[in-house]
Amino acid sequence: MAVVLIAGADDAVARDTARLLADAGHTVSADPEPAELDVLVVGTGSETFESEVSGLARVLQAFLPALERSAAPVVVVVAGDAEAGAAANLVAVQYARTFPRLRINAAAPDAEVIARTALIGPDGPSGGYFYE
Repeated sequence: MAVVLIAGADDAVARDTARLLADAGHTVSADPEPAELDVLVVGTGSETFESEVSGLARVLQAFLPALERSAAPVVVVVAGDAEAGAAANLVAVQYARTFPRLRINAAAPDAEVIARTALIGPDGPSGGYFYE
């Protein structure tokens, strides 16, 4: 089972995603600096494209060491509106290219979509965008 951290996502979406993942047997961590991390779900919400990209990059950089220790690391960048969605896709694709061992994808702000994307295995897609 995976250790999951949900950071910065909309409260209702984060709560529903956490419930779905916990119901599937995964550990949803509340620790902002987990020693062990398999899945990072990171939300968006900045006002400009530039701040969105830099904010996502900072969060991903902060958690990369913990993710790189995982046997099957996954990152789900949750996209909000159109501008945030474009930023999320850009960040997901660039990080997927830079870190090919990690499965890094963007997802629509829907708990079921996020949970499915969070559970992509080591042979699954990376650099994609998932929605309903």
